[in-house]
Amino acid sequence: MARFLGAIAAICFGSAVQAQAPAPSVEDYAAMTNMSSVRLSPNGERVVFISGETRAERNIIIYSLVGEGSHVIDGGDDQVLVNVSWLNDDHISATYSERRDIIAAGERADVFRNYVVDYDGSDNWELNNYATIANRDLSDPDSILVWLPVLQDNRGSPAAGGGVDQAVGLYRQGLDRDRNRDRVFIGEGGFDYILNAENEPIVRYTSDGGEFELWSRRSGRWQRVYAENLERERFRFGARRSDRWTGRMTNMAGLDITGRYGYFTSRVNDDRTAVFRFDFETNEIEGPVLQSELADVGNFITDWRTNAIIGVRWNEEREKVHYFDPDFAALQEQLEGFFPSSNVTISSWDTDFRKVIVNIEGGSTAGAYYLLNRETGDVTLLAQSRPRIPDEVVAEVQVVQYEARDGLDLFGYLTLPPGREAQDLPLIMLPHGGPQARDFYGFDPWAQFLASRGYAVFQPQFRGSEGFGRDFITMAHGEWGRSMQDDISDAVHHLVESGVAAQDRVCIFGWSYGGYAALAGATLTPELYRCVIAGAPVSDVFAMMDYVTGRFGGASVTYWAEYIGDWRSETDYITRISPARQVEHVQAPLMLIHGTDDLIVPYEQAELMAQAMDRVGKPYELVRIEDGPHQSYRMTVANMEQLYSNLERFLLEHNPPD
Repeated sequence: MARFLGAIAAICFGSAVQAQAPAPSVEDYAAMTNMSSVRLSPNGERVVFISGETRAERNIIIYSLVGEGSHVIDGGDDQVLVNVSWLNDDHISATYSERRDIIAAGERADVFRNYVVDYDGSDNWELNNYATIANRDLSDPDSILVWLPVLQDNRGSPAAGGGVDQAVGLYRQGLDRDRNRDRVFIGEGGFDYILNAENEPIVRYTSDGGEFELWSRRSGRWQRVYAENLERERFRFGARRSDRWTGRMTNMAGLDITGRYGYFTSRVNDDRTAVFRFDFETNEIEGPVLQSELADVGNFITDWRTNAIIGVRWNEEREKVHYFDPDFAALQEQLEGFFPSSNVTISSWDTDFRKVIVNIEGGSTAGAYYLLNRETGDVTLLAQSRPRIPDEVVAEVQVVQYEARDGLDLFGYLTLPPGREAQDLPLIMLPHGGPQARDFYGFDPWAQFLASRGYAVFQPQFRGSEGFGRDFITMAHGEWGRSMQDDISDAVHHLVESGVAAQDRVCIFGWSYGGYAALAGATLTPELYRCVIAGAPVSDVFAMMDYVTGRFGGASVTYWAEYIGDWRSETDYITRISPARQVEHVQAPLMLIHGTDDLIVPYEQAELMAQAMDRVGKPYELVRIEDGPHQSYRMTVANMEQLYSNLERFLLEHNPPD
């Protein structure tokens, strides 16, 4: 292992003394990541990854580690290539996101499609739309295991309900064509199944009818080993309702390597999720075995070779990783010691756990992939994720704690402009979208771009942000334009009072809900901001709710009603928090920027704000991103260049960094 340590040290510290590089261009930040979704083949002889800095250049690269040469597979110009992975040593899975007309619903939506591709690009075919990959099968490397829904005829079985139910079936899927499929197992309707190391369905569970049941397969028979009645929390909005079931156990993620323990998550005191386990020998729940005082815990890591749960990854202020497997735990600890300011991910490994691919991101790097050979101790830098962004220009990110006006402890991420002291800086507030989402420690392209232009950037994790427990989310229900906005304003006050930001040099920029928060800042607290940039914003809540109610039969209406309130009866409140109805309060220069092909927040919302500004004779800019989507991962390089160039121009005019 000493050789491994020395190699890492050389890569980490060999170029520490370098001159400050000039800030990369708009085009450099707008370019797509040139290496992503990097995976090792099971035999460790090939690496697959996605490469290409534009949609037209996007390709799947198969790189040989044993001197066979590389293969380039055209990723397609019009579809969004999301990820790739190995199915066996000679076939990969490629997942695309595609915008389609959903005929049955009369709507357009983004859907995902999975293709099986020969490693040399000679053939490909689309996997059944309803198929979910269960696992590779080392006993039969020419096939994979997939779950598929099947109709089960129980009309002759009163014990099974006497009807026709949809059940789940496990199939062995050949890799030569879609219809080469053999049934392995057909389960009973209503159950989810967990596979053991031999890819046998060994555990099943269901929560139908408000009762959770857990079953274990012993001696060829299913035996119920645990049951509890769940409590239902119902939210009603007119004729619509949504149900949330709570209990000690409502799910199971998988088994440990021995098969004795099943891991699952459950809320502690109905707040933050923690990791528990069920002992199949004693039929008892144990735990929590892993929990956090700040955040939800429970993003399980599975070993593809055995289906076993080997660890958990979660995010507090920084990313946390805990491995149950001692070999993985030792490697993770060692890597984190060499990259203390970065997120470290053991992202792929071969059958023998001899070769490992590691991703390093954040801290002092825009992202890099390494290949480790645990047998020889060799380490190789495969490539930088964003080669146009040198490590020496990556801006420092700090976690900043602050207190809301009602005493709630909050934090956010402060990205500092390279080469400048954290004193009296021009500040860009960058609230996230969602609003039930969150920001993460690491390399954030938007924050890094703004910091490279000389601005401090702050991303507040205001109440309602995802990942910090149920209580933190419900604190935001009915608080649009109220305490949620106060949390953003209080962050401004904290950064000014602590001397980081200059009081008269604060602007706000956000996208989606963040765009709404920017407009709310312009209308509710106009004294705080020197300029405002609202991307894909909700500007008129009434009109937005009309759009939501008509889309997919109003499927998301209860979510919006729970967060915002009843816009049908609380008209005074909704009017007060709708920026397009409060434009007389706008004082700062305003830029609206929105894509015309946005299915989440329609372009009409930007137009409504613009029309309202016209009515009161106030100036603004409206930047129309032609065919631009809502989600950043679907944006083209041209979309991003338009966004970045307008951000740079508008900020330079209204809040110059020097």
